[in-house]
Amino acid sequence: MAQTEPTGLLAITETEYAEIPLSESLAWLRQRIAKFVVGGIYLLAGQPGIGKSRLSTQIALDLGRRGMKTLYVLTETQSQGDLRKVAQQMTSDWPREDAERAMGNVLPEETVYDIETLPSFLGHQVMSPSGKYHGVRLIVIDSVQGHGLSATATRKYKQVYEFCRQCKTAGITVMLVAHVTKKGDVAGPKDMEHIVDCILVMRRAMIYRPMFVPKNRFGPAIFKPIPIQMDKTTTALRLSPHSDSVSSVARSYLGRHIGIAEAQASVGLPAYGSRGKITAPGLPRKEIEQLTTCISQLPEMQIEDLDYTIQCRLPEDKRYRGLLGLPLCMALIASYIQKDIPVYHIYMGEIDLLRKVREIPDEIALELLEQLKDPAATDIPKPVRIFCPKQTADLLQEEVEGVTVVACDRLDDAVFLTWPELRPR
Repeated sequence: MAQTEPTGLLAITETEYAEIPLSESLAWLRQRIAKFVVGGIYLLAGQPGIGKSRLSTQIALDLGRRGMKTLYVLTETQSQGDLRKVAQQMTSDWPREDAERAMGNVLPEETVYDIETLPSFLGHQVMSPSGKYHGVRLIVIDSVQGHGLSATATRKYKQVYEFCRQCKTAGITVMLVAHVTKKGDVAGPKDMEHIVDCILVMRRAMIYRPMFVPKNRFGPAIFKPIPIQMDKTTTALRLSPHSDSVSSVARSYLGRHIGIAEAQASVGLPAYGSRGKITAPGLPRKEIEQLTTCISQLPEMQIEDLDYTIQCRLPEDKRYRGLLGLPLCMALIASYIQKDIPVYHIYMGEIDLLRKVREIPDEIALELLEQLKDPAATDIPKPVRIFCPKQTADLLQEEVEGVTVVACDRLDDAVFLTWPELRPR
């Protein structure tokens, strides 16, 4: 029997994407995006000063170290001198020969005053064999919005799309750096998100820069935050050593009749293009919204418009109490930055609109002290560290073996005393 030729989709061969290899120092990024693709169009978005330019520079230097040239188009206030300083700091711990090779292969360009001219610039300076930048493997546009570009500037954005199309055809990878709106959405028309292959969104979380990958044609989308942080010496971005932690449970004490209660929380990015939502069965929505607003007021903590799933375990009592405000905030923050809360920590106190930890009833503090002093009590194993408002701390100052009392005036104190490395320097 004669074999028939395959038809329809059976006749279509699977697309193989050529990859630009990233070094081990960027293995965390490669593993998350699956591939850094030849001709891929990447969109990197986040607030000003969050680290978008540093990550773009880091990628450019990584390629330059192995002889691949990057054209770095500067359209904002950052100058060529600023870019050089950042590159020098990032390569300060490299062998001198490697640093010089890498920096020599990052080519800054600051004469592109209007993104509308990008296709023309590409044709004359990159695609032409006699062009100044012929042979570059990566082009960074930092940033698409420049000094300010309205999302309604349709004609200009169409030229950006044409530029990306031509680069893809030529096998040149593009990194578009973009701003975000106050709501955390990528600035610009939605069309821009459709024409790119991969979107990387960076947020703030104190020393961390949680990254999300809501779109990726070359691998899986990632809605769970990827905690990255900046090296204090080189300012290069790297994966946080706590990135695999998923603990988001904080304990509290609500009196002799209830005992230990647990606040459990998880934080994630909502479906791309949709607003964040709160799932908290049996808990007062307004109270939870107030707590998330308080967390967002912490320095460098961008936690608005996310998805929250919250539960409270109250033995023998299902009623939510305001005293769970502090442990709930700590559980939410722990989930967002993906750091553990030690199991021997107990958080007590209500959080007001100014992030102040409000006093708890004296009788609850005295019942806790009585239980801590009772050698037969097993509900609160020692050692234990209790975070509470100052008035409560004064009541608990009687020395009890294995018990440490930490006075917290504000939510900030509880956060920085739990994770001292997060405190701004």
